[in-house]
Amino acid sequence: MLALLSLTAPASARDLDSAIGKAVFDRLWVQAPASTKSADGLGPLFAARSCASCHAGSGGRTTFRLGRDDPAEHPGLVIRLGAADGRPDPTYGAQLQPEGFGKAPGEGRVAVRFAAAGRPDWSVTDWGYGAPAPETRLSPRVAPSLSGVGLLARVPEAAILAREDPEDRDGDGVSGRAARLPDGSLGRFGWKAAEPTLEAQAAQAFLLDLGLSTTDRPDPAGDCTAAEPQCRTAPHGAEAGEPEVRPELMTGLVAFLDRRPAPPPRPASPRGERLFVAAGCAACHAPSLPLTGGGEVRAHTDLLLHDMGEALDDGMGEGAAKSAEWRTAPLWGLSRALAQNAGLMHDGRAADVRAAIGWHGGEAEGAKARFGRLSDKEQAELLAYVSGL
Repeated sequence: MLALLSLTAPASARDLDSAIGKAVFDRLWVQAPASTKSADGLGPLFAARSCASCHAGSGGRTTFRLGRDDPAEHPGLVIRLGAADGRPDPTYGAQLQPEGFGKAPGEGRVAVRFAAAGRPDWSVTDWGYGAPAPETRLSPRVAPSLSGVGLLARVPEAAILAREDPEDRDGDGVSGRAARLPDGSLGRFGWKAAEPTLEAQAAQAFLLDLGLSTTDRPDPAGDCTAAEPQCRTAPHGAEAGEPEVRPELMTGLVAFLDRRPAPPPRPASPRGERLFVAAGCAACHAPSLPLTGGGEVRAHTDLLLHDMGEALDDGMGEGAAKSAEWRTAPLWGLSRALAQNAGLMHDGRAADVRAAIGWHGGEAEGAKARFGRLSDKEQAELLAYVSGL
């Protein structure tokens, strides 16, 4: 902690929080016990050693792309575990932890092969603690870009709710719904909108990815279950009753995330945007949402859950989302992801925008069909518009 506070004093308390948060984001956490306090407690089972190891470039999207990178070695992809109703696996918890310390071996290594039409088929080799429950499914997730997430936090709930149409009363085939969580809050972060705030999302990432406790997620053993006693009894990075990620560090991290700049706007083709809207893409990828206090955020998302069809059904519910439902992914910053040769979609399976469209189904089936009926020139203009966001 003292090392963090010894940074050159920024101009304001908020600047100081953000500077501390950047250090927390980049920090390589270590096994407990360690001589450096507020830096130990990693694991004992974990998927990554730092936030930055998953998110490229101070919060950018992971560079992982399926078919090019080994999913067992790339830190920017994790494997969620759960049943259709969202229950975590009774042995392995909510996420696969491939790494472990000492007497707590990693939980297994993920592998992938490609079935018909290039659909990825996921498996785990060398399960460390016996077979998982028969109903447990594997859901791969790449680390999304954190650019502009503070703006998404400031979209009023009323603006999100105004766009949902669960009964498809307007008959357009799109019936998005808000991710209303059990406590009544509105989910908006994560691939399935399972977390309502930046702090909740960060706490969940600390728990599942790094095995670190926070005030919101206080278990120092992270995602370890009673079936993994070596993990439950291993040393932790804080005194009993204290979180391993201290509240002031979490405050700093949230300030850092909140201030991640939005992707810079790029010149867009008016005709490409008109085709995007006419094809029905904007029914989910809303070009603009209002902000509390005025202004707008042009992230190209409605922050709603949509049924994306059989090809994208991961067999696992999460939060308010059913297995085939996903939160509309923001499209801003897509040009940077493509320039970095990062894969698109929740598991990096799509090399480009055309491939991503091809995987859409369910509520997006109509828009995909309309895209297919465009002329070659019109398709190229629409693809150029989306690829340039």
